[in-house]
Amino acid sequence: MALHSGLKVLHVISGIDPRGGGPAEALRGLATAQAAAGLNVRVLATFFAGDDLGIAAVLQARGVTVRLVGPCRKPLGRHPDLASATGEAVATADVVHIHALWEEVQHLSARAARDSQKPYLIRPCGMLDPWSLRQSWLKKRLYLYWRLQRHLNSAATIHFTSDVEQSGAASLRLQAPAIVEPNGIDVSEYADLPSRGTFRGRRGIPPGETVVLFLGRLHPKKGLDLLLPAFARVGHDCILVIAGPGEETYQASLKAEATRLGIADRVVFTGMLLGEDKLAAFVDADLFVLPSYQENFGIAVAEAMAAGLPVLISDQVNINKEVAIRGAGGVVPTDAEALATELVRWTNDLELRRHAGANAREFARSQYDWTAIANRWVGHYQRLLSKAAASR
Repeated sequence: MALHSGLKVLHVISGIDPRGGGPAEALRGLATAQAAAGLNVRVLATFFAGDDLGIAAVLQARGVTVRLVGPCRKPLGRHPDLASATGEAVATADVVHIHALWEEVQHLSARAARDSQKPYLIRPCGMLDPWSLRQSWLKKRLYLYWRLQRHLNSAATIHFTSDVEQSGAASLRLQAPAIVEPNGIDVSEYADLPSRGTFRGRRGIPPGETVVLFLGRLHPKKGLDLLLPAFARVGHDCILVIAGPGEETYQASLKAEATRLGIADRVVFTGMLLGEDKLAAFVDADLFVLPSYQENFGIAVAEAMAAGLPVLISDQVNINKEVAIRGAGGVVPTDAEALATELVRWTNDLELRRHAGANAREFARSQYDWTAIANRWVGHYQRLLSKAAASR
């Protein structure tokens, strides 16, 4: 595919703090890969006081221009400079790629793109899933009718990251066409993994213990209320590692539940893991688990698979069908008993884990390579620009 280095892409997002979960991580990977593919990539992001803005420096070091506006105030992430910053950024872009839905920066960017007849895409980040729309449903329904529905219907396309996410939004009967492109991983990060035992040594986990790893934002939607009682059914030679950021009160409630269940000595809370620490955790784990009630994509699932780790995920993680078809792990309903049964089966069967881990590695590295995904986006953007030009 011939690359168009003059094509200017503006990515818009309401937060780049990695503690916020997948949207910021997906943006980092996509923008970096697109810059490497020859696109002129810019990011406009808002932030709140106390946010970790380290991703901005990472992006800029890799050829992505970043403009930050903030600290913003709630609700909606407002800031006095946001309207002018959004207008300026959109004016210099050829195409606008908007990530997430509910805050001021997405609204202003969509409005500016529409007013200037620039094609814009919206990536809902799972926020149009029926489960997500049921949370704070009245506020979301009002906002949908007030602003969002017009932005969605007027978009050049809606960017879904899986077929399941697209089908979940079908009841909204959106008028814009859809593109399904997954999130990805930097395959090069998995070419030279840390030595086995590195993570266990740092955390005092004996070599003979079977390690079940949860890695992600600690939030009620992640199904940790299912995981803890399910893990209590697993043998005493297993350790559950819970790695990720979360509110202190919620973390305290999880620790209290582990104590109540009598498994506190077998549950290790590490906080957020990044870089080599995260890779070392994947290498030393025996099984990755994510029993979410709703998960748009699950970047950590793809990362775990790329490291050769079999995965056990709920049927509400939107890539569950792909995982099952490729034999990369197991899929369970959001039910503690079912999860316990599968945890026991997977932790007791070394050959099952080895076979699924090998499948997972090949699947993730072939399917979710950011380089290939970024090159496809070059074609998507060019087609949207051609269509916009023809309609003028």
